[in-house]
Amino acid sequence: MDAQKFKDAMSRWATGVSVVSSLLDGKPVGITVTGFMSLTVDPPSVLISIDNRSYMVKAIENTKKFTVSFLNEDQEEISRLFASHDLEKFNKTFTGYIEDVPYIKGGTVLLCELHSNQSIFDHTIFAGKVKDLIIGNEKPLIYWDRKYIRSI
Repeated sequence: MDAQKFKDAMSRWATGVSVVSSLLDGKPVGITVTGFMSLTVDPPSVLISIDNRSYMVKAIENTKKFTVSFLNEDQEEISRLFASHDLEKFNKTFTGYIEDVPYIKGGTVLLCELHSNQSIFDHTIFAGKVKDLIIGNEKPLIYWDRKYIRSI
C-alpha cells in the first residue's frame, strides 16, 4: 500500500480535534490528537492513539492519568500550537487543572485514568476510564481534508 495514497484517503474522514495533556517530570505536557474515540459507557471510557516517538507516551505511562480537551471552533491556533514542538505551549494559552492534570479551557474536558495501553505498529493505543468531566457548549473544531473547518 502506498503511504501517500493511504494518507489521502484518511484525510477524507472528518474528525474533531482535541488536546491530550498530562504531566512529565512534574511539568504540563500536551499534544494535538485526532485519534480519539469513545469506547464504552459502562464504565465510561475512551481510546486515544499517540505516536510512539512522542513524549506523551512516557508521560501517560508514568502518571497513569491524562485529560482530553475537545477544542472549539475558535481554537484553531491552540491546535496548531499543540501540534508543534514549542516547549512553552502551556504558557501561551488558557489552561486549568483537574485533579492536578492540566487541560485546555474552552470546551468539553475528560479526566481519564489509564486502564491499559498497547503498542501497535508505530503508535500506542491508550484506554482510559473517565473519572471526571467538564461539559462545554461550544461548537467543535473539525479537521477535514488537511484543513480546519467550521461546523454548521
